[in-house]
Amino acid sequence: MLIWALLPRFADEEKTRAGRTLCFLSLGLMAMGSFSLVQAWHYGWTGAAYTLGVENLCLIAALGFNRRGQIEWATRIICLSELGCGLLLTSLFGPGFSDEAMLLFPLILVTAAILLDWRSYIGFAALVVVSVACSGFILAATGTTTRYARVVNVINILLVTAVAVGLLAHNLKKSLLQSREAEREIRALSARLISAQEEERTRIARELHDDLSQQVAAMSIGMGILKNQIRPQQVDARAQSDRIQQKLVNVAESIRRLSHELHPAVLEHSGLAAALQTYCSEFGLLTGIRVSLQSRGSFEGVPIPVALCIYRITQEALQNVAKHANVAEAEVELRRSDGILCLSVSDRGTGIEASGATPRVGLGLVSIKERTRLVNGTFEIQSKPNQGTTVLVRIPA
Repeated sequence: MLIWALLPRFADEEKTRAGRTLCFLSLGLMAMGSFSLVQAWHYGWTGAAYTLGVENLCLIAALGFNRRGQIEWATRIICLSELGCGLLLTSLFGPGFSDEAMLLFPLILVTAAILLDWRSYIGFAALVVVSVACSGFILAATGTTTRYARVVNVINILLVTAVAVGLLAHNLKKSLLQSREAEREIRALSARLISAQEEERTRIARELHDDLSQQVAAMSIGMGILKNQIRPQQVDARAQSDRIQQKLVNVAESIRRLSHELHPAVLEHSGLAAALQTYCSEFGLLTGIRVSLQSRGSFEGVPIPVALCIYRITQEALQNVAKHANVAEAEVELRRSDGILCLSVSDRGTGIEASGATPRVGLGLVSIKERTRLVNGTFEIQSKPNQGTTVLVRIPA
């Protein structure tokens, strides 16, 4: 009942780690128990044999609860089986308190310190020490296998182990919790920065389209009117006005392209595939790199955050192709099947050179990785020297 009261409730994020630890612990204890069980049957230690058999059955039950995700029940069964079967019953029914048996209890204390919180561990460690003391004194009183001096020495060893392991685990858990909290804060800040960046891009794109673009268009119209007022005999003046008007047209086109890159309105109006096709065509005209786009599946109903993520990743990946790949062609493949949206951007360029040192990660790859994480996707780079690079992104959508 004391173990029942002291065991903590595991949070969802802790269950996987605790369940894996419990699984390995149970299998290890079953292996040791089975070996001792064979010895017990061989030497005729009937009481110990029955005790170890019951202990293995309890561990099998703990594995069953652990597999179903009932971590608290699995932990209770392990604690009760080791303390009840391994100590009390063995001391009553047969040989126990041997040197090799005592090595098991520091292992139990280490595992408990890893799994339990500080308050629960103190109660559990006290229960271990008391149980060992009681079973040892029972054996010493009956004069079967041990003496009081040996029991006292074992209790001292367990006390030192419990304090040392407990303090070490407490400090490690505290450092781990602090690092996890810092990581969560960094990820939250990264998400807010990306969100703020998109909002600012949208605002600037709107200003460019609604204000600056309209002013340049008005200047171009005014320049056309002014050119019509120049006499035909003034050839130089008309040629100069033509050049100015053409420059205004080029500026208007640059503003339109910049506004489109900052906030792709076509993404909302025409869909993801059409937006990527438009961008790939414009990218080819600007850089001279021919980009082929293959889209498979239906992209209706793709959430705007996911579509924007795919669009930005394509932008960044193609910019990396233009900067580093040294190729004239690139391939973009977009497909959607079984609720998974997959993007592949590949080239057959120089690839990433293999080296012993850790490669320096640029801001572009960091941005791709963070954007993918924010929409619960996965990001992978496949590259070989002189064989090209492929960026793979998979997002549930």
